[in-house]
Amino acid sequence: MRAVLILANINKIDRSILKDALIIGVDRGSYVAAINNINMDIAIGDFDSVNESEVELIEKMSKRLIRLNPIKDETDTREAIELCRGYDEIIILGGIKGKRIEHFYANLLLLFKDSRIALVDENSYIESKASSFRPRDDYKYVSFYSIMDESIISLEGFKYNLNSYTLNRMDSLCISNEIVENPYVKIEKGRILVIYSKNDHEEI
Repeated sequence: MRAVLILANINKIDRSILKDALIIGVDRGSYVAAINNINMDIAIGDFDSVNESEVELIEKMSKRLIRLNPIKDETDTREAIELCRGYDEIIILGGIKGKRIEHFYANLLLLFKDSRIALVDENSYIESKASSFRPRDDYKYVSFYSIMDESIISLEGFKYNLNSYTLNRMDSLCISNEIVENPYVKIEKGRILVIYSKNDHEEI
């Protein structure tokens, strides 16, 4: 089962991702969903970034609205994740860019700990992996970073292949690799952050 969280800084929403999913609007992301005529199962946040008329539209477009206290220890996104227990896939639309870079880092920390989570926007797809996998082939570049102090990975079917390479947290060797044919990533040890990016000049 899939849950989709919609955050504010997303400009283009792939509606195929929403099919048969639990849809949660997070704070101003609820308004983004509403003005894009997306019905939400839940809208959650302290809603300090929307005005009352916008909140009225959010209420109209959601089955349930949860107002959070603006004085809290966790982010609105983290609170929304708590509503996704029992779901095996959590897509966060947005949350990569934006003026509040600290929120992007907080979102990264979420997927560091939970392999169900992926951050997605118009140009990027970010996930974490702790076991071997075949990567997505719909992006131009793929980068790998170790989340653990030390990970060991092998890459096959890439422009730059590796054989049992020890990748530590400060190592940027695996930035901007490219898929050639039938790619495979073997994770022998540790956990890695995988960042897919589109071509710099690709139309979106």
